[in-house]
Amino acid sequence: MARGLSFRDAVRMLGGTDSKIIAALEKMTGGAMLTAAAGGADFLLGLFGPKAELARLTNTLMIELKDRVTGLSRFDRTNRLVAAHAVLVLSAYFDVLLKLPLPKECSDLRLGRADQIRLALGDKKGARRVRDLLVAVIDEELPMPTPHWPYEQTLGAVHHYFEKLASLTRAFLTGLAGWDLLNETQQRQLATNLWNLPSEAINRYEQYFRRIAGEFPEFAFWANLTDHQATRAAVHDLRIGLAEVERALTAMTSAESAAHPLKSAYRNVLDRPVLTARDVPAGLQIPKLGEAYITPKFRVVEVTASDPIAAEKWWLEQKIRTDLPAFLVRYLTAPHATEAPLLVLGQPGAGKSVLTQVLAARLTSSDYLVVRVVLREVRAESDLQSHIEQAVRSATGEETSWPALARNAGTALPVVMLDGFDELLQATGVSQSDYLERVADFQRREASLGRPLVVIVTSRTAVADRARPAAGMIAVRLEPFSKDQIARWLKVWNTVNQHYFSLHGIVPLTAEAVAAHRDLACQPLLLMMLALYDADENSLQKHDVALGQAELYEALLIRFAGREVAKSGSALSADEFAHAIEQQLLRLSVAAFAMFNRTRQWVTEAELDADLGVLLAAHTQQLAGLRAQLTAAQLLFGRFFFVHETQALQDDQQLRTYEFLHATFGEYLVARLISVELGEMVAGADVHRSRPNQVDDSFLHALLSFAPLTMRETAISFVSERLNGMNETRLYVLRELLVSLLQHAFLPRRTDNYGDYRPDQITQPGLHANYSANLVILILLASRRLDVDEIFPCVPDPVDQWRRLTQFWRSQLPDTGWKELIHVFTVERAWKNGRRTAQIVPLEPSNAWEPDTYWIYDTQRLTEDLVPPDVSKWRGWSGGTYGYLRNQSRFQCVPDDDVIIHALDPFHPQLNSAIFTFHVVANWKKPVSAAQALFTLWLATAKPDNTELTAAFDVCLQIASHGFAPPHTDQRHQYRTLVLHQLALHHSRLPREWLIDTLRRLTNTASNEIHQKDTRMSKLLKDGGLDEIARQLMSE
Repeated sequence: MARGLSFRDAVRMLGGTDSKIIAALEKMTGGAMLTAAAGGADFLLGLFGPKAELARLTNTLMIELKDRVTGLSRFDRTNRLVAAHAVLVLSAYFDVLLKLPLPKECSDLRLGRADQIRLALGDKKGARRVRDLLVAVIDEELPMPTPHWPYEQTLGAVHHYFEKLASLTRAFLTGLAGWDLLNETQQRQLATNLWNLPSEAINRYEQYFRRIAGEFPEFAFWANLTDHQATRAAVHDLRIGLAEVERALTAMTSAESAAHPLKSAYRNVLDRPVLTARDVPAGLQIPKLGEAYITPKFRVVEVTASDPIAAEKWWLEQKIRTDLPAFLVRYLTAPHATEAPLLVLGQPGAGKSVLTQVLAARLTSSDYLVVRVVLREVRAESDLQSHIEQAVRSATGEETSWPALARNAGTALPVVMLDGFDELLQATGVSQSDYLERVADFQRREASLGRPLVVIVTSRTAVADRARPAAGMIAVRLEPFSKDQIARWLKVWNTVNQHYFSLHGIVPLTAEAVAAHRDLACQPLLLMMLALYDADENSLQKHDVALGQAELYEALLIRFAGREVAKSGSALSADEFAHAIEQQLLRLSVAAFAMFNRTRQWVTEAELDADLGVLLAAHTQQLAGLRAQLTAAQLLFGRFFFVHETQALQDDQQLRTYEFLHATFGEYLVARLISVELGEMVAGADVHRSRPNQVDDSFLHALLSFAPLTMRETAISFVSERLNGMNETRLYVLRELLVSLLQHAFLPRRTDNYGDYRPDQITQPGLHANYSANLVILILLASRRLDVDEIFPCVPDPVDQWRRLTQFWRSQLPDTGWKELIHVFTVERAWKNGRRTAQIVPLEPSNAWEPDTYWIYDTQRLTEDLVPPDVSKWRGWSGGTYGYLRNQSRFQCVPDDDVIIHALDPFHPQLNSAIFTFHVVANWKKPVSAAQALFTLWLATAKPDNTELTAAFDVCLQIASHGFAPPHTDQRHQYRTLVLHQLALHHSRLPREWLIDTLRRLTNTASNEIHQKDTRMSKLLKDGGLDEIARQLMSE
């Protein structure tokens, strides 16, 4: 809850130059009267009397409020209304307090002689009660509505303040000598009345608030009372669009809006199409911004330095709101709008810039003057004041300074919109971590100089954490379109194009048709793209079955690339036209890889030019009418409106970055180029089938050596979908080709045609890891299986080589790529001709796995002919040492391994051999380590039923009796002690016959032990009391 003014400051602000008001305040609170505890107590007692000056003063201020705010500037009017709210809060409290039914003896409360002497002599406890109540009434900042919180929270904060006042009032009164003159019933009655006072005061506050909201609409907006009858006439219906912001703010001022070049410039935007005419077929109408703008839903929160405002998951925890126009009105009329910037976030294409355009056009009220600063168009190295001045010149052609602009604004409050903070970051690459704090500093400085201003900053959500939030800053995140918003937009689209559709036999686009492509339709600009696509022969709706995702992206890209090729005016044959389209898509795909291989969603113009120059030997060309030669990146991306271009001006040089409006475009283009290149390589392999190694994989190697495909799960899905379109023969050839490439992936390359392609600084091992991992991924996408024997056909132990390869990947692949790799694919372990093998397959929910110790150590299973006759079909072996595992983990510093060591360390050093010592009896299903057997037993003892308990004891007791090698007799002793202690502890839960048989066997084992160094089991049985239990059971 925002804090407002104190009562003292509020009275001074509302009183203004009124000497009577100021004199009354000073009479009550000033001078020496409150410097002494006794004087303060006298003042407080005066609050209860019929001549209470405080109540009279508050009533006077509220009655004269309208006269005191008329004709003020927007900033001064807001501050006076904030002051009025502070007065209203105390007025509600003391109005109820004065009407409390007090006992007759309380009707003339005054400070007795004893109280005066006690306070004068320094009664610290009494003086503190006086001081606390005085501060709460006169100098404490009072609760104030805030734009982003609901009315109920405002009431809660005010009620909490009333409870504090009532508590301090009770403490003050009960500390007076006069309190003792009341009998117990009267004391209880007064205490009860004071206890109920906050609830009655909050009801009075609501009455006053609604009454004043009817006269001053700002109050209604601050408290979000737009649905209440008292303010509905003033607020009207805000669901239509930002036009209602204009109406609501205009209704709050009686002054005529003065003409200003900035207002005229911004107003004209509403009559322009939302897309330029060159992007659409002839005759098709693009709706104007004013009629097509759909107000987005949003989430809002006051952020702190610890809030992860760039995290999608964090934003999903915030409540969705639908009242953006009302919120904007509340914010623009709230006092703290001039203290910190409002941060507006959203994904590319979510409508952040359009929001600032529409809001700038709608703020025509005489109370506001907008300056919209497009950060891509101003010099990045300049300060905020210079940015404002550059934006004014750009919009109006007039040179003016910021101080002059603010001075000439008269009563209007300047609203500066800084659009595109993310563009400033991406294009320049310069850190701006204190940007929002510098904006808030500028606001504070200007307010102190009499030039207050509101600042709104827009940015992509993904980079929002690149700047520390200013204190008290509110952040808004725009939401994607909902189903009803999509339907409303389509209604506008179909209405403006009704004639065109009728003329060309086009069926209007329906919400049901775009529902299958919600991830695109939920973004305004991409929804426009779908509408344009369908406007060409109902391309989206004409299919009986909804297009698959890859099919849709392919159709969209071909259609828009074809439209750009057609604009060239060249007479092309059908084959030439198709080739030209393919070249466009090839360049777009290289651009997608430029982002993918740098593991980010955007690429700078210089980076893309370099990549195109190496991979495609792109040539720039001089176009008539341009002052300077266009780069390859400008020629490519300047043609597609589904590509977002970010700009910033630094040292008079225009810097640009590019990104796709939806990341899926880039992911599809990555998959498309891979599948196209694989298809061409298959065609080459068909020609050279007798010499398949001659197929040149240089281009594929360049593309796939800088990042694993698992960095983008959607890209893998697209590759899979496109490969499914190949026939079986081509898929077979492709698989053979990829396996051959994988077998030779770590050998020196014969050619390096693209050696200058370096999108990222990656070591040579990293290049090998990425390429080999991607080859495995492609083989699995083509055939869903890969035997390790195929990768390593000429080695004695392919599984061991696979282990080495995966450890190499783990060391070199990006953490995200590695984790996704093992999330998408897994290994099925098996035996083949008596030898272990493995097969890499896609991970399915049914791929349950349990470690097979025989397979792990590549040892034959225990059979009857392998069982030593003297050990009762018992076999055991040691597979390593825990000390080695511990040293390895400490040396490698792998977090996941360290966590496992952390879990196992209780076994170290007394029982560390239990981890790597395995045991098996012929009738056991699998070998078991001593440690696993002990874990199983402990878990079984914790379960309420006993079904697993005897089996768990059987295994542990077998190991306790026969396990551990002679060098580990000390650890055998520790293990036996633990197991037998558990048996003694839980013997009553075990079946009687099983227990008798088990104890007999243990006794026999004890009597047969002959090793001198071995701790005799008979002693352990006796120490645990098990020998006595055995005797009792056997005697029954």
